[in-house]
Amino acid sequence: MNDDKNLEKEVLIRLLHAHPSGLGKEVLDNYRGEKVVASTLATLQERGLIQHGHVSCNEAGEHTVNLPIKLSSAGVEAARKLES
Repeated sequence: MNDDKNLEKEVLIRLLHAHPSGLGKEVLDNYRGEKVVASTLATLQERGLIQHGHVSCNEAGEHTVNLPIKLSSAGVEAARKLES
């Protein structure tokens, strides 16, 4: 598994085990840095795995994360498959 897929897996599983209200700033905690995690969250949002509207991109190409982050129903299914 490449680094991007490993990070996606890590984020999805963390969200799966999060409080029902979702994850706050701690979702961005990773040794690769907040910008990389925010980019991963944007990819997950594009694929419909996190609830829409929580990650946006400005004109400079930087991602803004609107907390809390929660999985969509498709995201829950994807995370459960990765976990098993």
